[in-house]
Amino acid sequence: MHWGRCNALARGKSRRKRGMALVTALIATFVAATMITVMMTISMASNDKAQVGRHSVQARYLGEGAVEFAKKELQTAIANWDPVPAAGQTTVGGQQVQYTVVPTGMDQIATDSAGIQTIITGYEIEARGISQGSQEPVHRIINTEATPIFQFAVFYTEDLEINPGPNMTLGGRVHTNQDMYLGSNNTLTVDTNYLRAVGGIYRHRKDNPGVSQGTVDIRKWVENPYDPSEPSEFVTMYSESQLAGQGVTSTSGYDSNFMGLDLNADDDFTGAGEWLPWGPGALDFWQQPDAYGNGYGNTVLSEEHGIGEAVAPHIGSIAMYEEVDGGDYEWDGTTQQYMQVAAGSGTHSPGFFHENADLSIITYDDGSWDAFDADGFSVKASLVGIVTQGDLHDARQSNNGDDTPVCEIDIDALNTSGVFPANGLLYAAHYGMGEGTDAKGVLLTNGAELAGALSVVSEGPVYVQGDYNTVDKKGAAVIGDAVNLLSNSWTGTKTAGTLPSASDTSFNMAIVTGNHETQVGGYNGGLENLPRFHESWSGKKCKITGSFVNTWESKFATGTWKYGGDRYKAPARIWTYDEAFNRVANLPPFTPMAVTATDVVMW
Repeated sequence: MHWGRCNALARGKSRRKRGMALVTALIATFVAATMITVMMTISMASNDKAQVGRHSVQARYLGEGAVEFAKKELQTAIANWDPVPAAGQTTVGGQQVQYTVVPTGMDQIATDSAGIQTIITGYEIEARGISQGSQEPVHRIINTEATPIFQFAVFYTEDLEINPGPNMTLGGRVHTNQDMYLGSNNTLTVDTNYLRAVGGIYRHRKDNPGVSQGTVDIRKWVENPYDPSEPSEFVTMYSESQLAGQGVTSTSGYDSNFMGLDLNADDDFTGAGEWLPWGPGALDFWQQPDAYGNGYGNTVLSEEHGIGEAVAPHIGSIAMYEEVDGGDYEWDGTTQQYMQVAAGSGTHSPGFFHENADLSIITYDDGSWDAFDADGFSVKASLVGIVTQGDLHDARQSNNGDDTPVCEIDIDALNTSGVFPANGLLYAAHYGMGEGTDAKGVLLTNGAELAGALSVVSEGPVYVQGDYNTVDKKGAAVIGDAVNLLSNSWTGTKTAGTLPSASDTSFNMAIVTGNHETQVGGYNGGLENLPRFHESWSGKKCKITGSFVNTWESKFATGTWKYGGDRYKAPARIWTYDEAFNRVANLPPFTPMAVTATDVVMW
């Protein structure tokens, strides 16, 4: 072969190789670029998908937040006798979210074995959360459960403190929407199948957390604690010292602070000498007795067990007039009264009890008074001599010896006046109420017998003098900013620095009253002093059969609790839940409701 030709062929092959390499390189570059583009596209698509997913989740959270808000609005509306809103909106995470509410029609009245009745009403709530174009509808069906508040022996919306000096037995359902503090200088016996706190339950004083004293015995769960044939077995809720006596160190006893004792560190708390933490331990301690064969339950439940809030009426329900948007009344500076204006053009409306009372007795700032029937017509002429104006000395409210002005209502005379409220609701209040030492009150006298079931309501303090509703007992309640109990021996002659002696007195009535909040080092008196006293009750009996409810802080009767001096000395407390209240027909007129809400299904 000719060398020139061979070289030419070689050069041609070399060029073809270089060309092929270039083509291969170009193809590889193209493929790589394509792969990068594809990968970037996939990455961007994945990122877009992630963003869509994130916004979808965020939208759902917004919807769920709105549903929770609507759920609370339903509870509040029902508790305050307001119409249930068909729709509304709320702000969740800085965004406005709308919701709708539709009744399901699945309504019923549930009655437990003790006869306590609960009105159950079903609703479907829908909200649609929106986040960056993503929309997520949220649906939830709930049941609102309205229980008459006087079917609780004790109902608190704030912290509940029970620290009696002498022995005390407490029966009936006990509930607080916040924390519960239990103690005693002696023995507190809780004879119930229902002891509930939305917050924690603590075996120490709130005002002095280092004090865990006395003995607290709580009954194991039974279906009907009012049935004497049911087993009656009590388990002690140990104090700090009682636990220490068994070799267990704690901060305040066997309560929501107790984290358990796991000696072998195997996390099961079931070994010899080990103690369950509070959550499961409370379920174990206060479940039904071993020999109990009819169902099961737990007496003691707290936030660790998922207890939900029971919403009660707000303090505006007892106001003479409460501020509202689009009310029918407004303040007239000339008459110094609330006057009716064109519908929806005012700033105030009557509080629930004032608006619904068949008899309202109103004292004006100048000391004059008038009385009105359900239609707003004056019935003062029928009450002359039955309603009078006076005063009494309330050492808790007075710092300078001044007396408290009171509107006195003679209940015995009211019975036959011809204007006893047909619907059982009497409202009494003052213009120019004033706070603290300037607070004005209502005094009920001669109330041993009532012409019919009766609820007396005032936005200020109410004083009940002498045996009340003890003859042919009816459903009765006293509702006010503060409820004060005066004995049969009260003469109205108490003055600053003196402490008259009380005598045995009985009160058959439910109580709804305010109080003030305990601070560290400043006790509010607890349940044992929820009704206020003004005499020396030493060695005397105060018997109360009814229900004890604290749903607001006192707005007018703001004097703080203090024992002794010219304030009071405590009675022998014989306080029991009125089992007659287990039957709705026996409840006081216009009994408020405590409203819970339970999720049924969501999607």
